[in-house]
Amino acid sequence: MTALTVTSKGNQAITLPVLLLVHYLNDNDKNVDISTEFQDVEVVNEKTPIELDWRDGEVLQSAASIHAKLMEIKTLHGQDRQAVNEWVAGGRVGNLAPTDFKSIEGPLLELDHHLTLRSYIVGYTLTAADLAVWGAIRGNKVAYAAVKKGAMVNVTRWFKWIEETNDWIALVVQSLNAHAQERKAAKSKEGASYDIALPDTDKGVVTRFPPEPS
Repeated sequence: MTALTVTSKGNQAITLPVLLLVHYLNDNDKNVDISTEFQDVEVVNEKTPIELDWRDGEVLQSAASIHAKLMEIKTLHGQDRQAVNEWVAGGRVGNLAPTDFKSIEGPLLELDHHLTLRSYIVGYTLTAADLAVWGAIRGNKVAYAAVKKGAMVNVTRWFKWIEETNDWIALVVQSLNAHAQERKAAKSKEGASYDIALPDTDKGVVTRFPPEPS
């Protein structure tokens, strides 16, 4: 069985694109059954925030290699496999992973220009290119903030269109965020420690309060 391991602390610009592709495959290809496990760590095996244990025992530990492996499945090819693959496994999705605007400004501007008069990145229907790029932007707080501000008109229009016409995408995002929130909640429940080592307290402690003002 193929299994995907995702860290709840990892960079979502890396993990969310893969989660979206896996979810799409599970729902649209009867021959695909990929389980997903979330771990409360930053990296898997001290390397990356995501790992794919393929059915033949091959273990993939980088987003690029996982994208390439998933793109071998015909369901993700769309009508133009080469064009879709260029976006998903060709490095363009990875270019949107850095969390500083200077690094992603160029890729975002390129995407904005590409989407002029286009509703989808490749062709006239939803493809893996839309899912992976959308996930990279949504998972990157810096990129997502730029899109919400409408700084790049075409990207903002496309981003909203993909989200509004594919309700299941929001559920995948919520699932990933829920695991992150569970981790934060667990830490909050631990609370602060008041176990203070005071000297000479074996016979008890007397606490005195100042008199109230008259």
